[in-house]
Amino acid sequence: MRRLRIGYERLATDPAATLISICEALGVQPPGVGDIRPGVAKLSDATSLDWMRRYRLDAAV
Repeated sequence: MRRLRIGYERLATDPAATLISICEALGVQPPGVGDIRPGVAKLSDATSLDWMRRYRLDAAV
């Protein structure tokens, strides 16, 4: 069995294609592309950027 690696960016960019590749790797029938609707949205805003900036400042100490 081969290992299937899926990164967050790939999943966030194209969840339908990612799900289809997972189904193909498992040998199961994928759902119709029109039936795939992610239940969450990508969380990235000014608050996230501020947290990242603060973490990097703290980690550098």
